Amino acid sequence: MIPEFKLKITDSELWVELRGDWTRDAEFPDDFDDELEKLLQQDQVKIVLINMRQLTQWNSALLTVVLSLIELCNKYQIAFDLSQLPSEMNRLIKLAHRHPAKKITQALKYKQSFLHNVGSNTIAALQDVADVFTFLADAGAAFIHMLRGNAIYRTSDTRVIMQQTGAEALPIVSLLNFLVGAILGYIGALQLEKFGAEVFIGDMVGVAMTREITAIITGIIMAGRSGAAFAAQLGTMKVNEEIDALKSMGISPMEFLVLPRMIALMLMMPLLAIYANFMGIFGGALVAYAVLDIGLVQYLDVVIKSVSLNDVAAGVSMAIVFGIIVAVVGCQKGMSCGKSAEAVGVSTTSAVVTATVLIFVAAAIMTIIYSLLGI
Repeated sequence: MIPEFKLKITDSELWVELRGDWTRDAEFPDDFDDELEKLLQQDQVKIVLINMRQLTQWNSALLTVVLSLIELCNKYQIAFDLSQLPSEMNRLIKLAHRHPAKKITQALKYKQSFLHNVGSNTIAALQDVADVFTFLADAGAAFIHMLRGNAIYRTSDTRVIMQQTGAEALPIVSLLNFLVGAILGYIGALQLEKFGAEVFIGDMVGVAMTREITAIITGIIMAGRSGAAFAAQLGTMKVNEEIDALKSMGISPMEFLVLPRMIALMLMMPLLAIYANFMGIFGGALVAYAVLDIGLVQYLDVVIKSVSLNDVAAGVSMAIVFGIIVAVVGCQKGMSCGKSAEAVGVSTTSAVVTATVLIFVAAAIMTIIYSLLGI
């Protein structure tokens, strides 16, 4: 039945008679509040009563109407008779008045001084650095336990992570390194053609890709792919208190969770870098043939003569270092994650950004070291 109402004033009493179905899905009369408030504004009304005898159904929707009616009565200092209401509704009304809604107060924000901000940020940065060194010490201890055969971890987990960070990463590694090799070859072709030295395009692409570029590109790919995955996985496990459960069972999370991920990425990164070398050189070969009309045999002959074993070893060494950086940063951010969904997102983003920055810093340092050593 459609919800209906009837308002009637007798002496100083205002009777609110409700009929029909006053449930959440019903369409309440639009003019109920307006007519009710007009009558309450009259001075002759001293008390409000509700007649619910002809009510067919009601639920919390009617309770909301009654509570708003009580607020109107309080506004105009008019008494409201609860005796006519069902006992169930009386209990709900008392419960609602027993626990009123808390008023939200905005915390006062005090403007801090410049020195205070510098000091607090410095302390936070030093704390982050201390957490990283603590994590590295724990990871080193776990690695030593593994070499001694005392580490508690599953080799099956390591194989699965190796597949995820290795074979499953081949498509994106192939595409990006191929495109970078092609771009490098095209830029080199435009410049070398001015000096009639087009044949040396293989020399430029081969040395640049094998020595540094493929390692950097692959490291960035793995930072965005595997580093973010490590941070998200470990962060989610911390939110779900799975890491605390491992500790309660006497299992070291560093050995059981972090160690397999570090081993997998350390083993897969150099292999991916070697594979990426071929994809980058192939991308340069395609540009050399299309732009400079240099055949594949001639191109590869220049590459083989120009690229030395030191160049390949330098690139593979960089890839190993980048793999360690990505694994350590991703796992550290995940293990230090807060216990909320937002904290997992923050840790994942921080893992990608931090690993990417550290990859470029490490690449610059290693390039200087190679130059000093004459490699």
